[in-house]
Amino acid sequence: MKDRHSLILDILNQQGQVQVNELAHLLKVSVETIRRDLSFLSKQQLLYRTHGGALSKKTDDIGSSFQLRQRTNADIKKAIAERVAEYVYEGAVIGLDASSTSWYVAQLIPDIPCSVVTNSMHNITALVNKPNVKTIATGGVYSAKYDAFYGPLSEYLLARLHIDIGIFSCVGVDDNGAIWESNELNVAIKRKMMDVSGQKLLLVDPSKFGKQNLIQLGEISQVDMLFTEGRISEKLSAYCQKNNVTVFG
Repeated sequence: MKDRHSLILDILNQQGQVQVNELAHLLKVSVETIRRDLSFLSKQQLLYRTHGGALSKKTDDIGSSFQLRQRTNADIKKAIAERVAEYVYEGAVIGLDASSTSWYVAQLIPDIPCSVVTNSMHNITALVNKPNVKTIATGGVYSAKYDAFYGPLSEYLLARLHIDIGIFSCVGVDDNGAIWESNELNVAIKRKMMDVSGQKLLLVDPSKFGKQNLIQLGEISQVDMLFTEGRISEKLSAYCQKNNVTVFG
């Protein structure tokens, strides 16, 4: 019979991601035992430890390509983007991350005098035929997978700008209000953009609620508005009310 560590890795590699409570139930041991097991396996570099669980090391280049994200829940993302685009005004400096939901916003931004700061080639292409919109590319190291720029050069530019409206997405939001991302590249540039944004808008399609991932980007309490489709959980709704985050669902 396999030892518990091997069983944990088998389960994790089959599912890609597991929670502590789930493993404790499956393996009939305490939550504390599973936490110790995950910490040990993380130190052995056999898995990625997350808040409340773990991710498989066999996840291929954690983070989905833009082309895949572009096709996922497209109608919902378009509906969210339509509401967000209403907040664009003349003279605004708008920050757009490299998410597929932000790309839908870029397509809907009206051709009015404003500026858009982005690290996404898809966003730049979406704005190219809008002569009144000044597009500022962050530059940096190009990622073909994400069709966007990352790294110290991108962060250096962002740190020296002021953005009126920062528009972001993520890969997960849990019921405790934590915002999650899948890789260091996205976390680094999104955090920098959040730091320089006066108003922060988080766009979350419903499939991302209740999910955690590799790296915590921040907390919902750091944003001003949360845009989604449909209702959010009662626990997350209470968290938003407590932290004065306006929810548009």
